[in-house]
Order: sequence, then structure tokens, then C-alpha cells
Amino acid sequence: MSTRDLSVWSFLLLSFFCFSQKGHGQFRQLPVSRAIPLNKESIANMRVTQDPMQLPFWDDFSSGLLAPDRWESRGAVVSNTIGLAAPTLGVVFLDGVDENGSAYAQNRLENGEGDELVSLPVDLSGLDPAEAASLYMSFYWQAGGKGEMPDENDALALYFLDSDDSWQEIWRQQGGEEFSSQSFEQVLLAVPLSFQHENFRFKFAHSGRLSGPFDTWILDYVFLNTGRSATDTFTEDRALTRLPGSPFSPYQAIPHFEYDPSQVSGTVDGEFKNLANRFRAMEYSILLRDAATGRLIDVPNQRTPFNPVPQAQERRSFSSNMPEDLDIMADQPFDLEVTTTLSAGDNFLVESISGQDTVYNENVDFRLNDSSSILIPFRDFYAYDNGTADYAAGINQRGGMLALEYEALSPAYITGLSINFTNASQRGNAIELMVWDSLGNEAMYQKEVVIPPDTALTSFSYFALDTNIRVEDTFYVGFTQFSNDYIHVGLEKSGNSGEKIFFNVLGSWEQNEEVSGNLMIRPHLSPNPPVEIPVDSDTGMLLYPNPVVDRLYLRAEVSEIEVYDFQGRQIKIPVEGEKSNKILNFTGSQKGMYLIKMIHKGHPVIKRIIVK
Repeated sequence: MSTRDLSVWSFLLLSFFCFSQKGHGQFRQLPVSRAIPLNKESIANMRVTQDPMQLPFWDDFSSGLLAPDRWESRGAVVSNTIGLAAPTLGVVFLDGVDENGSAYAQNRLENGEGDELVSLPVDLSGLDPAEAASLYMSFYWQAGGKGEMPDENDALALYFLDSDDSWQEIWRQQGGEEFSSQSFEQVLLAVPLSFQHENFRFKFAHSGRLSGPFDTWILDYVFLNTGRSATDTFTEDRALTRLPGSPFSPYQAIPHFEYDPSQVSGTVDGEFKNLANRFRAMEYSILLRDAATGRLIDVPNQRTPFNPVPQAQERRSFSSNMPEDLDIMADQPFDLEVTTTLSAGDNFLVESISGQDTVYNENVDFRLNDSSSILIPFRDFYAYDNGTADYAAGINQRGGMLALEYEALSPAYITGLSINFTNASQRGNAIELMVWDSLGNEAMYQKEVVIPPDTALTSFSYFALDTNIRVEDTFYVGFTQFSNDYIHVGLEKSGNSGEKIFFNVLGSWEQNEEVSGNLMIRPHLSPNPPVEIPVDSDTGMLLYPNPVVDRLYLRAEVSEIEVYDFQGRQIKIPVEGEKSNKILNFTGSQKGMYLIKMIHKGHPVIKRIIVK
């Protein structure tokens, strides 16, 4: 082989190695298991017991749930956080994983039909000619949102069920780079006479890559009714479009004993959309309550007018300043409920107007999207997340480490960690919990634990620490994994603390730059040491923790410290500190029993410790 050929092969091998290392172990967004929908037998029973729905059909998904009396689903999920600048609060999204978070295909390049959202039957028979001619269906769609952007080979399609019980494609939208703005687009379609039968149904179907949570399509504000036209793109509805922002940003939970009014961000952020084709004077209110008792804590805004008056189709962000002397009685744990309400004159859908008389259809209540609330726990933990996973995230590298940065408002002790594990198949796997004061240092704490069995998407697995770990200012919590499989940790999309996520898969720490969202790892804190440290009754000496992983703390005035292994050999252990506060650093030492000899108050003392 010539020198040139050898150089080429060396370059190719090096490139392959680097590419492989870059692709393997990187921090990635992953699918998440969902609540299992009604099975086919349940759906069949529902059809027997439930008559076809009557017009109008309307759903803006602001309830946060997929209504079982309107829909059946294969993998489609309602979310309050996935959409970007949605028409209303709450959307439904479709992608390439099923309700269990499992890919529809194992071949990473396989394309096909993924999630589906199907209406239950709607009775369109018996319409008079005017009604039949004015029957339209409208909806909003978005490509990508806070998920993955569909490419040009991916599509969202709408099908109508004909009287022969066959699905007919009515509308299709391909993906592609032209949707990089990720705006919501409205579609308005006439329903032809051939579909106006007593068991009419419609179906939204995702097609694209089936090997993961790819090619996300988002839907909102589905409306089917008579009395419409080809220009009927406006609705007499004003709606909130997102959850209230936390006034304690970036945190959505704070230990009650850490609360300091001077450290509150000061605002509750919100946003609304006027879906009508005319201006409308509107007001908003912000209420703070004790979620358990309903006790009103404060009213930062009470029917505050928007100025200037909102115009037709306007979207507007707004914020409310928190009182400087906000008294939330943070001496005891509780949950703070923050509620935003619009006062916009919304009502039921107008069915007809005759002179002074207005007839409303109570099946469509436009007031449902005028109120939104969040819970902010004031308990014993910090959290960036709101408690509900939209996706998961993780690394796939044996020995890889994942860390989340926090900043304590005042010094405290970590009592435990809560982690939202979203993949049922990883139950029983071992990980090593870790706490760092700096990612440039060795971990302050390490403990091997097993991921416990669990079923609920909103559940956190709690792991108590058995050592007093004091933190102040910035600290990091996370784990080391022992598998090349992804360890799925919940990822919530109401905000973005992605810059607080760090991972180490190649021997050095990297800051996350690819995945946006809030990783669901929470440190629990206490103002007091949670673990009682026994005092040697004979010497008054404190020696902890025992067993020890790395640093052994010695609280006593001693001298002439010597360390011996289990074979009686004296070994050198770095000793830090001075006088009565010393640290013996066993980092890197072999596991096992050690004897520590020292002089205390003029007398020799021997202590036995275990390094694990």
C-alpha cells in the first residue's frame, strides 16, 4: 500500500471514529410513554351506547385532555406546551411514536403511517339544502412546533368517511423547509354532499419517519358546522394561548424555606389571541390562591383593561407585576395556584338571531379557553418543570454522566433527588446518583440505586441521600448510567432551561445546545442536616460519612494522622483543612476497610472506616 493510500485510509478511519463518537452518547430528545387510550373493545362499546354526535362539532383542546366522547386516537396527544403561538391554549400533536412511546418501526429510515386522530360519528343526515351547502370544516395546523420539523417526504392528511365506510383523502400537506417560521395555518373545507350521511367521520393521519418522535404535526381549533361559507375564517372567540408564566422564573417550584420576596422575578406572563374580525375591549385578572384551601392570597390584577384595545386577529403578550410585599405564608409547605382570566364577553356559539332574541348553542362554549392556571409547589424541592413530561431526553453511553444545574437561594442540605423516568422498559436498571458543587471537581456524593417500578407519566422516583451534603450557590445533580441504552428522563416544554443541562460521554463535560425544554430532575433540600451524625461518646470526635465514597470529614483537633489498609500497609491519603476541621480525601482509593490512627488530646485513637 502506498503512503498516499495509507494516509487516505487513516483519514477515513479517523473520520469514521470521530463521527461514531459524535453520534453515540450525545444528549438527545426522545419519545415518552403516554396514557393508553381506549382499546378497540371499549370504543366499540361506546359506539353502541352513544348515538352519533349532532352538529356543531368543536374542540380547541383547551381542557388539556382528548375528549373520549368526541375522539379516538392512535398515538395523538394533547399538550399545553408543544405548540408555538397557537390559536388557543391546548393543541394535539401527531408524530412517529405510539401512545406507549414506542416507535412504529425499528428501521430508523422506514416511512409510513404513524399517529391518527379520528372523530367519533357525526350525524350529517337530514340537512336541508341551505344547511348542506353551508357545511364547512375548519382547523389550524402547524409543522414542527417544539417537536421536530417534518421534511418534504412527510405529510399530514385529512380523510372523510363516505357512506360506504371507506376513507377518502380530502386534504394533504407536505413538510419542508418553507415552514421554518412554524406559524399556524388555517384550513377551511366544504363537506361535499357525498359525505353527508348519519355516520360521518373524519381522520387526521401522520405519515413520515416511524422510528421515533419525528416529523411532528400539530392541530388546533377543529370546527364543523352549517351556516358557514368559504370566507368564514373568523370566530367570535378571544382565547388565552399559553399557561401563565411562573413569577419565580426560571423555577416552577421552590423550597418554602428558601422563599425570599426580593428574589421573585416579579411578573406573571401571559398571551391572548383575538380570533374575531373586529376589535374588542378586554380585561384580564391575575389571582393567587392556596390550591388546597382556596384561600385568596393576592390579586395583582382585577379586571385590568388592555390598553390599547385589542384589534381584530391580534395576538398580544402581557405581564402582571407581583406585589413587592407578597405574603405567601412560606413558613409551611403549600401549593400556590396562579390563575389568569380573560374578561372578553365570550359566550356560547350563536345559533340564530331573530330581532331582539338570540339563540345560543350550549355545545360550544367559547369561555372555556378564557382561563388558565398553574400550580407552583412551595415544598422542599426546586424544579424547572411543571410536572408533566412532553418528551424525554437522555444519553446512550455506558459510564456517561448527566447533570442539571441549580442555584440555591440560601445554603441548605440536599435530602434526596426526584427523577421522572418515562420509559417502563428501563425499570430495574441501576444508575449512580451524583451531586457536584462544580463539574470541575469530583462528585460530592455518589450512590448506586435501582430505577423502581412505576406507571404514571407524572410520577417521580424519589431517592433519599444517606449523607449530609451541604450546598450553596451553584450545584449540580444527576447520575451516571451503566448501559449504552438511553435512560429516558422526562422533558417538559413550557419553558426552556436547556442551558442548565450538561453531559459527559467522552471524558469531558459539554453544555447542552441541541435540546430545548426543562429536564425533570429535582433536588430536595432542608435547612438542617437530615442525617444525624453520631458523636463518639469517648472522644467527642465526629468522623463521617462512614462508609465513605471520597471525602471523609473529621471534626476534632488531631495530629499525626496515619491511614492503613486492611493488610496493615500504611498508605498516603491527602489531608486537607486545619485544626478541628479536616478532610481525608479517599478519591480513587481501593474499596474496603481502612484504619485511621491519630493523636487526640495527647492520646492515640484508632478508627475503622469503610471505603465503598
